[in-house]
Amino acid sequence: MRASMRRFGAAGGAAAVVGASLLFDGAVANAAPYDGTDPVATGCANTARVARSAPIRNTYTGTARGTVYLMYSSGCRTVWAKMDTGQPGCIPAVDYCGSATVHRNSDGAEIVCYNAPGSSTCRTRQLNDANVTSYAEAEYTAGAWNYYGKTGSY
Repeated sequence: MRASMRRFGAAGGAAAVVGASLLFDGAVANAAPYDGTDPVATGCANTARVARSAPIRNTYTGTARGTVYLMYSSGCRTVWAKMDTGQPGCIPAVDYCGSATVHRNSDGAEIVCYNAPGSSTCRTRQLNDANVTSYAEAEYTAGAWNYYGKTGSY
C-alpha cells in the first residue's frame, strides 16, 4: 500500500508540474498573436494604462518638449509606444517630424511609428509583453534641434 501511495504521490506531483507549465505557456501563447497588431482594432486599448512615461528633451539644452509613453494592456498583456511632441504638427523636411519605438528586452523586437504630416503624435502597433519587459523611446527634430526621450522598462 505504501509503495502504491508513493507512486500516486509522485505521479500527482508530476501532473501538477505539467499543469503549471501549461498555464504559464498558455498565457504567453495567448499574448503572442497580438505582435504587430493595432491595440485599438484588437480591443487591447480598452484595458490600457500608462505603464511608464518620460519627457522628450532637447539633446543639447535639456528643455522638455513632449512626452513618450509606454502603454500596457492588462487584458491582452501587450505594450506599445505613444508619443506626443506637444508642438505643431509634422511638416516634412522642416520641423517636428519624428518617431516612437516600442522595444521588447527579451529578444530585441521593435515596432516603430512615425508622426504623419500635420500630426504631433503617433502610436506603434503592439508587442506581446507576457512575462517580459519592454520600454518606449521617441525622437523628433525641430529645425537644428534634436529631441529624445526614453521610458524605463516595464
